[in-house]
Amino acid sequence: MRHFYASEQIDRVAHLRSDADWVRERLADEESQVVPVWRSRLFVDREREGVDPPLPVLLTVEEASALSHDFRQNSILLGTLEGAAYFAVDLSDIEHPEEDSELAGRGHFVSLRRIGPFIDRTNGGLLAYAQAMVHWHQQHQFCGTCGSPTRSEEAGHWLRCTSDQCWTLHFPRTDPAMIVRVTHDDRCLLARQARWPARRYSVLAGFVEPGESLEDAVVREVFEEASVRVEGVEYHSSQPWPFPASLMIGFTACARDDSINTDADELEDARWFSRDQLDEEVAAGNVILPSEIALAHHLIDDWYRSDRESGIEGKPWTETEEDNRE
Repeated sequence: MRHFYASEQIDRVAHLRSDADWVRERLADEESQVVPVWRSRLFVDREREGVDPPLPVLLTVEEASALSHDFRQNSILLGTLEGAAYFAVDLSDIEHPEEDSELAGRGHFVSLRRIGPFIDRTNGGLLAYAQAMVHWHQQHQFCGTCGSPTRSEEAGHWLRCTSDQCWTLHFPRTDPAMIVRVTHDDRCLLARQARWPARRYSVLAGFVEPGESLEDAVVREVFEEASVRVEGVEYHSSQPWPFPASLMIGFTACARDDSINTDADELEDARWFSRDQLDEEVAAGNVILPSEIALAHHLIDDWYRSDRESGIEGKPWTETEEDNRE
């Protein structure tokens, strides 16, 4: 299953990142496009707001260079799409980029969380990829080994320490996190954290620790959060989740019994839901489910569909920037 935010439509052309001539030619090509990123926000067409699905506003190389004077040197190659090269540019050092002559009147910067449910899969994957790469660059301006500044190589996919005594290479990182649907008999375990928007419930999730297998992470996290012992852990699917740099790895598991004892520091509430109970709670507005773009939604939906003619798509929850502060 391919989930939203995956950039499968983009050819990452990894074999061309070290070809300086090819990259230089793409940076001189009028057909090349640049995704502007500003403080973890993406630039979208202002004219479509409230009327049509938002579309990203992409820049030419010349426009990106006018906004970021070191763009050509520090450009981040994303890949190619329909023959055109795509890059990302970080504009975070500009205090009010929407007022710049290159951008004024063309759109505004918004959170990807806010617009994700409304954009198409290709743009979703492109914007998520650009945001993730820019975030990595921002977090690794200095070498984690010796503290010296780093410089961009391989079209933005390596950062090398500039110290002659260190010379360490740093590569883009992704933080693996497991997310799991736990069932017992015909019921599904859903829970909520206190910091979530009111009435939002979802499946359990947590980061994988060093030296830990994905399956062991599932067993540990479910017990830590709800004191539920699970078995029969099976892989479901995965989803890049660029908030800021996670890879959600989905599983299913079965509980040995239905006892629950939540950790107040982890969860505000956790309950077993039958399909009929979930129908009633969602219809009454007591439970709000994850957005359809999230892997969590599909984990719940697959379980729900196994005993219903249709899924939970009639009960989606659309995320908003207000409800999803980063």
